[in-house]
Amino acid sequence: MSKFNKFVRNPGIFFRDYFINKYPLSFDEQGHNVVNENILIMDDFRLYNIYENQCSEIIDVVITWVNNNDPNWIKKLKYYKAHSKNNLNRLSIDSSRFENHGELYYVIKSIESHIPWVNSIFLVTDDQIPEFPLSDKVKIIDHKQIISHKYLPTFNSHVIEAHLHNIPGLSENFIYFNDDVFIARKLPKTHFLSGNNLSSLFLNRKNLDQMIKKGVKTPTLLASLNCRELLLKKYNKKISNPLVHAYVPLKKSYFKLAWLLFGNEINNFLPNRFRYDNDLNLATFLVPWMMYLGGKSKLSRDICYHFNIRSASSFSHYHMLNTRKNENILPHSFCANDFISNIQNSFDYKANLMAFLKKFYS
Repeated sequence: MSKFNKFVRNPGIFFRDYFINKYPLSFDEQGHNVVNENILIMDDFRLYNIYENQCSEIIDVVITWVNNNDPNWIKKLKYYKAHSKNNLNRLSIDSSRFENHGELYYVIKSIESHIPWVNSIFLVTDDQIPEFPLSDKVKIIDHKQIISHKYLPTFNSHVIEAHLHNIPGLSENFIYFNDDVFIARKLPKTHFLSGNNLSSLFLNRKNLDQMIKKGVKTPTLLASLNCRELLLKKYNKKISNPLVHAYVPLKKSYFKLAWLLFGNEINNFLPNRFRYDNDLNLATFLVPWMMYLGGKSKLSRDICYHFNIRSASSFSHYHMLNTRKNENILPHSFCANDFISNIQNSFDYKANLMAFLKKFYS
């Protein structure tokens, strides 16, 4: 009867809900129906409050960032591209990998506004400093502080990520951010780390084997496959899923364990100044899965809207996020990814991104 009444009183809403339920719409990489998102998030928050509100661990944030407009950095990039000994994958040197649109300001703002309980924010860079004022909570870490000089300069994020545990003063538990990931709403500490010190593992619904069948082996996929082989040999477990392209809760002790167990394989790829076929992605695959297989993490939900800012579909995501903000039913996070510079479009994607972020975080 309620459905009949809805049909009679508001047929537009009736058919909207009917088709959304029949053909679920999802904006995140875990495949949640957009209609159910807020219910799921609120239920998770209630469980946090009931069972896991005793988390007293210190948690830091680590962000890796580059300013591709820096003349010194540009000079180094050109030199090492020209003198690379490897046949470079086009995606490894695509300009979109390095472009700085000014979004770092809003990444940090989203952290300080929505997870203010964070202890320190470590910004890992190549001798660069943002052009905007930083709070006392933000600490600049130069590559030279954590990576051996023989591997520098490096333009390979996998090499940089392999050394995050060397950050001076870094806490055992920390959250790793790329500079295109933003927190959309206030989140409790227990979203990332439970009261019994289990880190959250945010799995992607994608499957590595299905990705292989599609025939496009990106540097990220190759690094994940290399890590999967190591995990299979050590733990006798075949891993099928990558992580959601969002923030990653990590433990410093497991980076040290990865180096202890797989030191030869790690050292073999560190000379790669650009991503290459024998890379390992420690921060976004190897270490998180080691933590899970070692009983130090648990499968968790994170609804992260993921989209390409160069695609026309970005307009839909901006509109959806602003609409859901007005309705107070936001996802946990979103990733405004910059992917493949040769995508043809007729709009200023940089200006659109910055206009959206300014409005969203106003």
